[in-house]
Amino acid sequence: MHPGSCGVTVMLTTGEALQFAGNLTLVVEDVDPQAGKVWLTLYSSESPVASSVLGIGEHFVYYGVKRIDLQVINIYAGGDRDLVVLDVIEGIMASPTGSFRNVNHEETEAAKKVRTPGFGSGEMLIALAAGLLASIWHS
Repeated sequence: MHPGSCGVTVMLTTGEALQFAGNLTLVVEDVDPQAGKVWLTLYSSESPVASSVLGIGEHFVYYGVKRIDLQVINIYAGGDRDLVVLDVIEGIMASPTGSFRNVNHEETEAAKKVRTPGFGSGEMLIALAAGLLASIWHS
């Protein structure tokens, strides 16, 4: 995490994607280290819904079902591909295992940990239903 930030820091290369809940995919379209600019596009079901060219310190904000707020932290020149460092300030990111991580600037550090370690959607629904029934039963 970038000093002073409240989210999760990610590093992406040109052409690399970051998955968010709601079938949203952020793609690093191009990076220009000399100009200090990065072109980001957010897709929903392969159709672009938002796109911006940003410099260091600028924000990419999308208002959908869940707000997404990203800040460009740094841009680096690479051999084959350039690199951009983003701070995900707010949004629900999908992990490679298919679970989601809710990043919200209002949460505490302890609450930012992944809440669904390895659960698929079916197992998560069963666990939530069992917890709800247990809380009702004890009321």
